[in-house]
Amino acid sequence: MDILDKVEKTETIGKDFLLWLWFRSETQAGIPDPADGLHAEIAVDGKLTLETDEIEDSVTCSCANTLMKEARFALMENKRITKAAIRLTINEEDEFFFRLDSRWMNFRMLKTPKVIQDMKDDPDGFFYEKTGLIERAVAVMDSVFMNFIKIRISPEWEAEELPALIKWIRSGNSLLKN
Repeated sequence: MDILDKVEKTETIGKDFLLWLWFRSETQAGIPDPADGLHAEIAVDGKLTLETDEIEDSVTCSCANTLMKEARFALMENKRITKAAIRLTINEEDEFFFRLDSRWMNFRMLKTPKVIQDMKDDPDGFFYEKTGLIERAVAVMDSVFMNFIKIRISPEWEAEELPALIKWIRSGNSLLKN
């Protein structure tokens, strides 16, 4: 089995992760403590791409409204999140913006906080500070993903998390009537 076959077989975990991130950010249930001593806030930042597994049918929703009624409706129509715009705030001061892809779980268009180092005075310092910011965002997201995996394989997933997530998806139907 080659790498692409393995990715296709495990892609569903990435889709589940993106859905769980959106669910947790909207229900304010919070994201489990992502890393030692850090306070992180993660939110879906207004753009989602959802697709079905059977046919090439996708919808991209962009909206400043965090409820994203169309995306919630797409979830009820068995579409799954394949890409999500994420805003990550660490320690209430550093904001990162990026898109996560469910297939490879990679970052796209990662925007870090402003680098303080002056590139003219210290080009190496600028590089190292920027690299450090990128590593910080990746480390936090790795930690959040590991927390998700722990929940996903635990009895808590079937007993608590999945029923709450399904209830949240179904509550999207009432949003469409408003």
